[in-house]
Amino acid sequence: MPVNPAAVRAPTPGDFVRLILTAAIWGSSFLCIAVALEDFAPVAIAGYRVALAALAVILLCAAKGLRATLDRHTVFMFFAIGLLNGAAPFTLIGWGQLSVDSSTTAVLIAASPFATLLFSHFMTRDDRFTWSKLAGLLTGFAGVLVLLYRGLIDGGGSLPGMFAIALAAICYALSALLIRRVRNVPSLVIVAGQLLASTLLLMPFVIWWHPPWSIEATPRSLAAVVFLALGPTAIAYTLRTGIVRTNGAVFMSAAGYLIPVFAMFWAWLFLDEQADVTITLALLLILSGLLIGRRVTVNPSSGSVA
Repeated sequence: MPVNPAAVRAPTPGDFVRLILTAAIWGSSFLCIAVALEDFAPVAIAGYRVALAALAVILLCAAKGLRATLDRHTVFMFFAIGLLNGAAPFTLIGWGQLSVDSSTTAVLIAASPFATLLFSHFMTRDDRFTWSKLAGLLTGFAGVLVLLYRGLIDGGGSLPGMFAIALAAICYALSALLIRRVRNVPSLVIVAGQLLASTLLLMPFVIWWHPPWSIEATPRSLAAVVFLALGPTAIAYTLRTGIVRTNGAVFMSAAGYLIPVFAMFWAWLFLDEQADVTITLALLLILSGLLIGRRVTVNPSSGSVA
C-alpha cells in the first residue's frame, strides 16, 4: 500500500543549491575510495566509514539536544535504511572499484534515478513519474548501458564490478523511499540512526576479517577514510535526508546525474584520470536525460511536485 507522509513541495533555489552541494561532496567519495583501497579492503572501508560518521552525527545530535522515541517500527526502519543506504552500497562500491575506475563508478551510480522513478511511482502517492521524466531517465540510463557494453567488449573483467556498482545504485534508490516512511523523527536523528545501524551490521565482519590492530595504512589512505566518513557520509547524508523529506526521492535522484560531473572533475584534478570516449558518451547521455526530464510541475492544491 502506498505510503504518504508529509507531501513534498516544489524545489526552491535554496533546494537546488543543497542538491548541487550534496552532489559535489558525494562525487568526491569515489576518488577517496580509490585511494583508501590502496591499504583497506572494501568491507573495512565501509565499516570504518560508517562508524566514524555515526560517531560524528550522534555527537551533533547530542549537542543539539535532538531525541527520538525508538519504537519497534523506527528501529526496524533504521536498520533497513542502514543496510540499503550504507552497509550494502558502500561494500558493493568498494568491491566494484577494485576493477572499475572512479569516473566510471560515478557514472554507473546514475542508474539510481531510473530505479527511484519506478519504485517511487508504486510506493508513494505524491512523487509519481511524468512522461517527460520517464523519457529523460530512459535516456540517462542508456549511458549506463554504454558503460556495461564497454565492460563486455573489454573481456568482461570489469563487468562484475560494474554490476555490483549498479546494484549499489538500486540500494540507494530504495533507501531514499524508505526515508520518507520514517515520521515524527528529526532528519539528523534519522541519519544518526541509520549510520549506527550500518555500523552494527558491518563491524562484526570488519573486526573478524580486518581488525583495527592489524591495519598497516599510510597517512594518505587513512585520510581518505576519515574524509569519506565526515564528508560524503556524515555531511552529504544529512543534506540528502533533508532533501528527500522536503522535496521527494525523485528530486533527490537528480543528484545521480550531477555526481559523475563532479567525480570526473575530482578524479582528473587529483588522480589525473582522463575520461575516454565511452565515458564521455555515457555522461552526455546522462546529462541529456537530466535536461529532458527537468520539467517540474506543481499541484496547486497541495504544493507537491509532480
